[in-house]
Amino acid sequence: MRNKLLKWGRVVVSLLFLTVLTWAFLDFSGSLSVALVNGFTWVQFIPSLLNFLTLFGLAATGFVVVMAVTLIYGRVYCSTVCPLGVLQDVISSFSKFYTAKIRKRRNRYRPSEPQNLLRYSILAVTVLFFLFGSVFFLNLLDPFSLFGKIFSGLVRPVYYGANNLLADVFQSFGNYRFYHVETRSQTLLPLVFPALMLGVLLWLAFSRGRLYCNTVCPVGTFLGFLSRYSMYRIEIDDALCNHCAKCSLNCKAECIDLKSNEIDFSRCVGCFNCLNVCSKQGIGYKNKWFSSEQKAEEKEEKPLIATGNETMFSSDPKENDAGRKGFLFQLVAYVFGYAAASRALRSDAFAQDMERRDDLDVVVTQPSTIPENKNFAVSPPGSKSLKHFTDTCTACQLCVSVCPTRVLQPSFLEYGFSGMMQPRLDFHASFCNFDCIACTEICPTGAILPLTVEEKHVAQIGVVRLELDNCVVKVEGTACGACAEHCPTQAVRMVPYQDGLTIPEIVPEQCIGCGACEYICPTRPYRAIYIDGNKVHAQAVPPEIEKLDFEPDDDFPF
Repeated sequence: MRNKLLKWGRVVVSLLFLTVLTWAFLDFSGSLSVALVNGFTWVQFIPSLLNFLTLFGLAATGFVVVMAVTLIYGRVYCSTVCPLGVLQDVISSFSKFYTAKIRKRRNRYRPSEPQNLLRYSILAVTVLFFLFGSVFFLNLLDPFSLFGKIFSGLVRPVYYGANNLLADVFQSFGNYRFYHVETRSQTLLPLVFPALMLGVLLWLAFSRGRLYCNTVCPVGTFLGFLSRYSMYRIEIDDALCNHCAKCSLNCKAECIDLKSNEIDFSRCVGCFNCLNVCSKQGIGYKNKWFSSEQKAEEKEEKPLIATGNETMFSSDPKENDAGRKGFLFQLVAYVFGYAAASRALRSDAFAQDMERRDDLDVVVTQPSTIPENKNFAVSPPGSKSLKHFTDTCTACQLCVSVCPTRVLQPSFLEYGFSGMMQPRLDFHASFCNFDCIACTEICPTGAILPLTVEEKHVAQIGVVRLELDNCVVKVEGTACGACAEHCPTQAVRMVPYQDGLTIPEIVPEQCIGCGACEYICPTRPYRAIYIDGNKVHAQAVPPEIEKLDFEPDDDFPF
C-alpha cells in the first residue's frame, strides 16, 4: 500500500508540473500569474544554476535543492520535476497500451548495458564548453529548454491555429466564448532542431522508455552520478524476490538486471514503477549510509524465471519493423500537419501585414533598394548586453511564449552559431510594447533581468537608423509619417521637406529601440527606418516636455 501511494503521489506531482509548465508556454490569456510560473521554474536545474551565477536569490537556489534531494533519494527530479522527463512518461504510457492491447505482449522493456562512454562524454563536453563561457550545448540539450523549444515553437502555433478555427466555428453560431489570437510569421530554420529532437524523443520514449535521459541528457547524467552516493537506494531483497520479472519488465530506465539481482541506481529515474508492481514487496529503498546489515558475499548467478510461454526478451524482426513503420507514419503525419498549420499561420500573418499597410493610406509602388545595415541583433530589454544574454540564455523560449506582441522570435544566426535559437526582437514581425515588461519578469536563467515600467521606458536596447533613399516621401513624393506617429519617445519626428510634405528626422539618443517605427514602415523589402541593436544596452535620454505658455484652468468649465 505504501509503495502504491509513493507511485501515485509521484504521478500527481509530475502531472502538476507538466500541466503548469505546458500551459505557461501555450497560454495567451494571461491566466497564469508570474509568481506561479516562477514557482514551477525555480527548481529546474540548469536555469536555476545559471540564475545562481547571474543573480543570487530564491530563484537561484533550486539546483541546490535538487542536488540535496538527489543525494538522499536519487533522481526523483527526473520523473517528478523535469517536464521533458514527464513528457516521455506520457509517451511511454501510450507505448504500454500499444504493447499490451495491440501487440498482445507483456515484455515492454529489458535490461540494457549502461552507455557510460557516451553519456559521460556528452556531459564532459557540455561542462567544458560552459567553463569556457559557451552555453551552446546547454541550449541544445538542457531538458527544460528543449521542452520549451518544442512547445513554444512547434505546439503553440498549432494550438493557436486550432483556437482560431474553433473561434470561427463558434462565432458562426453567434457564440463569442472563444476569440481570435493574433499570429505572427515565424522563421522556420530555428524550428528544425526542435522538430528533429521531438522525433527522437517520440521514438526513444515509445520504444525504450528513458533511454534519452540515460544517454544524452547532461542533467540526467550528472544527477545519475550523484545518485551513486545517495543515502537511500532502491535494491532487491533476495529473500522476498521470486524472480517474476515484473519489476524489470516495467523499468523504463532498463536498469534492473534480475540475472544478478542488481539495480544500476545511476540510471534509475525514480519512477517507482518497480515498487508498485512487486506483489512480494521484494524491492524497495534501503539506507546505504547507515545500514546495519553486513555486505553479503557475491551471489551466484541465478537464471531468469519467466511465466507462461513468454520470454523477457524478444527479437522478432517483423514486430520491430511494424513498430518502426507505425512510428514513421505518425511522424510523417505530424510533420505534414504542422506544415499545413504553418502555411495557414503565415498566410494569416501576411494578410494582417497587408491590412496594416492598407490602414496607413500610403500607396507604395516601387520596391526599396538599399538593404538595412544592422550591425547587431536586438536582445530583449533587461538583458544588459549581447554577451550577458548569449552567455546565460538557454533558449527555453518562455519569454517568446509570454510576449504579447510576438516580437520575440527564435534566432538563427543573428547571434552567431553558438547563439542559435536564443530569442531576438524581430521588428519585421511586430514591435516591443512601450509599457510591457512580461519577458523581464519570467526569465528563469537571469539572462533577462527584471525591469520596472519606468526603467523599461529609458532602457535603450537599440538605436534608430534612417535611410531616406528608401523612404516613400523622398522616392515617390507621398505623404506618410507613420514612423513618427507610432514612436513613443519622440525619437522620430516629421520636419518640413518640399511641396508641402514632411519627412522623418531622427533623434537617436531618445530612441529606446522598441521597433515601432520599423514595424509600421510600409516600404518593402527593406525598411526606410529600422533599429540597429546595441552591443551593450544604454539609457535613452527622455524626451523634453514642452511647457505650456498659459496655466490651465482647473475649474470645472460648466
